[in-house]
Amino acid sequence: MLFQPGSPELLLYREYADAMGQLPVPTTVPATSLEELADRYDGFLLDSYGVLNRAEEPIPHAAEGVEWLKSRGKKVRVLTNNAALSEEDNRNLLCSLGIPLAPGEVVCSGSLLERERAGLDIRGPVFYMGLQSGREYLRSAGLESTDRAEETRVVVLASSRGYRMRRIAEAQKILRQPGSLLVVLNPDAIAPRPNGVMARVSGITARSLARETGCRVALLGKPFGEIYSMALDRMQLHGSRVVALGDTLATDILGARHAGIDCALVLTGVTPPSRARAEAKSWGIWPSWFLPDLRPPAGSRG
Repeated sequence: MLFQPGSPELLLYREYADAMGQLPVPTTVPATSLEELADRYDGFLLDSYGVLNRAEEPIPHAAEGVEWLKSRGKKVRVLTNNAALSEEDNRNLLCSLGIPLAPGEVVCSGSLLERERAGLDIRGPVFYMGLQSGREYLRSAGLESTDRAEETRVVVLASSRGYRMRRIAEAQKILRQPGSLLVVLNPDAIAPRPNGVMARVSGITARSLARETGCRVALLGKPFGEIYSMALDRMQLHGSRVVALGDTLATDILGARHAGIDCALVLTGVTPPSRARAEAKSWGIWPSWFLPDLRPPAGSRG
């Protein structure tokens, strides 16, 4: 997670880490392999971007690793903040890249909208920002949308894509009203793309909107605990039998550690292998293990 000093990405992730509090530093953090993890755990929570794929580009060994885990009888769930797409469209994307996933094996932060709607006291229509696929989370939560700023005080931000700049101005108008609420379905600051590109995503847009308007903000997804609770409920496993695999210290690893779930930092995404230990030390966020990739054991067959 190499960011320029003072960059919005750095500041956002520092805010998450500060808000959630310090974590104990483990005595040792060894390297591990997928085979060793499979000997320890019954369930695997796999991040998508940076672990399985970079947008429409598969990450080497990811498909074989998932297939091998499932052949061993392990419960596999993809745990993603990619609320730009519905859970089924996330699954279809990953399947098109060779990742073998059955219906129900993707758990997305967007599904927390249904789970958290009552607690957030969301009533009436909301102003939606995102791709068409992400509207599935509104439907599941029993929410309608409106494009009329005077009809709502709630903005649901699912994605940094799918709308024009004019829509940001309309969202600002809504969020400047007293009692307004910004619901963020993807708190990530960045996501890896093909060819080593790192793209800013909706967490940065949300931070800007909140600073400009002073609205209340509800962040749904990693690193915050509700998504881990939802994933464990769906897997029907105790957290002690589950390991989380992710590439981002300030979301995947921070969230898993605070949820009491063991975790491995996968070195195929935003945290480069050459800097992994230095970055963990700098952030004060240590995984249980470092995992080079999802390579299955040599000679194994799914």
